[in-house]
Amino acid sequence: MKINFGCGKNRIDGYVGVDKIQMPTVDVVHDMNCFPYPFDDESVDEVILCHILEHLLYTVKIMEELWRICKPGAMLEIDVPYYNSPSACDDPTHVSFFTEHTFDYFTEDKARALSGFNYYSAARFKIHFVVPYQRKIYSFLPVNVQWSLGHHFATIHAVHFSLERL
Repeated sequence: MKINFGCGKNRIDGYVGVDKIQMPTVDVVHDMNCFPYPFDDESVDEVILCHILEHLLYTVKIMEELWRICKPGAMLEIDVPYYNSPSACDDPTHVSFFTEHTFDYFTEDKARALSGFNYYSAARFKIHFVVPYQRKIYSFLPVNVQWSLGHHFATIHAVHFSLERL
């Protein structure tokens, strides 16, 4: 099973669309702030969360629920606004903010820069990659320079994470 959480008006072939509002593209009506999710343990192969996490209150609990419903080896593709981008703060429905290190808190010890703070949750994921979304011209710069510009000059507008459920 593949799930597109927060699908809204976007149907993706082969994915179960989940949203809190009933629309023609929504297969399962469910508010992701309500736990547990209506899926069995280890029943999901892939999850897409495209600009939904920033609207939700309980990031740690949500990651634990995603870990619960995903099979070991399941992939999570996550897009969120970057914490200091105008789109992160302009939308009054955004309640959570993300940096390139946010999901380090859900990795194995010593796997990432902030893995040492993983005691908030037992949910564990491997981060395959983190990609900043920004103007194409910045992609030619070294990665550390891209992140530095993103921090200091708000050049990054969103971030894509590819995680694997351990």
